Amino acid sequence: MPSSLTVLLIEDDFLIRTCLAEFLLDNGLTVREADHCAEARAIIGAEPKLDALVADMTLPDGDGMTLVQPARERWPDLPVIYISGHGDLRRGETSGDPARDRFISKPYTLASILEALEDMTSAASD
Repeated sequence: MPSSLTVLLIEDDFLIRTCLAEFLLDNGLTVREADHCAEARAIIGAEPKLDALVADMTLPDGDGMTLVQPARERWPDLPVIYISGHGDLRRGETSGDPARDRFISKPYTLASILEALEDMTSAASD
């Protein structure tokens, strides 16, 4: 995976977010972190480039799926990984294309997120 990839990680659980962010950083990715929707929207508006989005489905001030529309207005082919521990994986509300949208249920392994990012970003660059 190219080290120039920038990922926005939106997760309200501090320990989960920190562990995943550090794992991704250790594997050469640049990680922007948000713990709620408002912070994520600000990053989406300000960031010059995002290569992928990892969004928790349930956040204190909204739903991770609502962040995809503004992100894809800026980056139409942005790969998105939705994560959830609540079983609310609403696949019918996405493109259905595994190169663009993936769902991963908690608990997950850190490696499974990295593998999905590698797969999705390499498909996007082909």
